[in-house]
Amino acid sequence: MKHSNVLVRTAALSLLVAVSLPAHSWTRALTFENGSIGAKAQSGASTDFDDAAGGSYFTNEQVLTGNQAAKLTVTGGSTAFGEWGGIINYPELLRKGDEVWFSVNTYFPAGFNYDSTGGGGHLKFLRIHAQTSGGSNSGYNDWYMNPEAASVPHKFIYEGQQQWFEFGDPSDEVQRGRWETYEMYVKFDNVPASQGGSAIVRVWKDGRLLREITGAKTLNNSSDTSDRAHIFTYWNGAAPKTQHMYVDDIVVTSDTPSNRDSFGNPMVGGASTGGSSGSESRPAAPELNVQ
Repeated sequence: MKHSNVLVRTAALSLLVAVSLPAHSWTRALTFENGSIGAKAQSGASTDFDDAAGGSYFTNEQVLTGNQAAKLTVTGGSTAFGEWGGIINYPELLRKGDEVWFSVNTYFPAGFNYDSTGGGGHLKFLRIHAQTSGGSNSGYNDWYMNPEAASVPHKFIYEGQQQWFEFGDPSDEVQRGRWETYEMYVKFDNVPASQGGSAIVRVWKDGRLLREITGAKTLNNSSDTSDRAHIFTYWNGAAPKTQHMYVDDIVVTSDTPSNRDSFGNPMVGGASTGGSSGSESRPAAPELNVQ
């Protein structure tokens, strides 16, 4: 099953192919086109996952563009690290002052249960890792999905700060049976923009800015770096059942995209956003500082 707006996404991806660029300017475009159907989508190619993707497979069951996508599976009762989702390594470390855009297209089939019963009752979704100068874990910039039918469907936290920022209306929760585009932007700094630094996080769904977060730091220390991005990888409280969903055309880039949202912010965008025109019709929600 293919999305009708293939040409727009193909054109967008053609602008984001990994090429030789200046320092801290690179792109990973995961199209999942170069593996055998049914094989693990962690083949060593730059166009699929690098790690923790034991339950992710090349598929043609649901496809956004091209001929293949990735089918992500999880086993009921498992927290599933190494099985659920995957890790995308950066070609080059990002540091204070650098930026990254992380765009993922998802297809959740009918009946998919994304509720989490542990770890605060929310599901890890898009994750940007930070580490110390010595390579030790320093926390994640985490987009979480709240349980279905929550009054606010999404939230963000930088684990080094432990402060929650919620966003989205009820209509912004997962819509099953269709492709959706989610995107997160992170500007790296150990001082939030609201406190005179430059740390900013932006989150979009289907090209519409859900929130700009200026009260969160995105590194613990000025010497910290970011080395990779995760989609899912760990199910808090264990998955409620054995199930699967699909992803396609994942982009992780430090190179400023050419698309813009309706506020003029650079974004990867995608097929469902109508290219650079976007579909945003309302301002970002005011910032909430929820402990």
